[in-house]
Amino acid sequence: MQVIQIDVNQIPELEETAACIGFFDGMHKGHQELLKRTKKTAKRKQIQSAIITFEPDPWAVFYPQKELHHLFTLADKVHFAEYMKFDFVYVIHFTKELASLDINQFHEMLYQMHIHSLICGFDFRYAAKNTGNVQTLREQSYFDVIVVDSINDRSIKISSSRIEPLILQGQVLKANRLCGFAYSIEGIVCHGFKRGSTILGIPTANLDVNNEYVVPVVGVYAGMVSVGDQMYGAMINIGNNPTFENKIQTIEANLFNFNDDIYDQTVRFYFLDKIRDEKKFSSAKELKTQLLNDIERSKKRLIALEKLCNKTCDVWQKQYFQF
Repeated sequence: MQVIQIDVNQIPELEETAACIGFFDGMHKGHQELLKRTKKTAKRKQIQSAIITFEPDPWAVFYPQKELHHLFTLADKVHFAEYMKFDFVYVIHFTKELASLDINQFHEMLYQMHIHSLICGFDFRYAAKNTGNVQTLREQSYFDVIVVDSINDRSIKISSSRIEPLILQGQVLKANRLCGFAYSIEGIVCHGFKRGSTILGIPTANLDVNNEYVVPVVGVYAGMVSVGDQMYGAMINIGNNPTFENKIQTIEANLFNFNDDIYDQTVRFYFLDKIRDEKKFSSAKELKTQLLNDIERSKKRLIALEKLCNKTCDVWQKQYFQF
């Protein structure tokens, strides 16, 4: 698979493709339907398949002072495209100039990219001031247009804007249902306070997370952690460790059946279900008793959510290490 950066003023020579278009934050079930339709169209027409996305987030261009968070980074989108066996990912550099293109200019850009069939959602908008929609797409004659209807869960459209609040509220199991796999964040293992290993006897990996991600609310979660191509069951804690009166929020995980030194390595934390809120304990001993209980509860949830675990491992191409 190839990732091709595209500037509106310098479009490279590209192959003829069936391509879906969107920002694709989260690659949830709604996005997945677009991707599946694109693959089917490419196969039927015997042409290459592509995903067209934009970087940076259009909101970042118009509101640079606004702190933005996402469910997926660009690297995550590229990984998912590889998982779905796409031929290309076209990353169009989003600028105010691109945003100012009128409807016909936008169509011309896609034509220059050799788009044979364009697959989009029913509510896709484009061109200056969002004046373009599926109706204006259908009126042009450069390429075929396939529109995918709303993909719903319990009669409500599945969307990134629906999933993000669930994660922020700690309702990750509901968010995972809308995605089809466990929500996750990536970062580098950093040094923490070392209380887990020295005081509590429960070592943890502390995550210096990429600040682009939406981070779940404080609490304790049943989850998994991937190190290299291996996936391990884990108990994940997000919070300020009120028992020790920390001022800084930490994200840490106790990996089951794992004792390696992974400082400075890039890892990924996967959140399957929240098991409790953050709580202040009267002593380290009381905290340790609770954490041991959290570990057992996490293991039980992982067993109960085996299908979700396996799907997540499949999406991220990891081998699950059974605890």
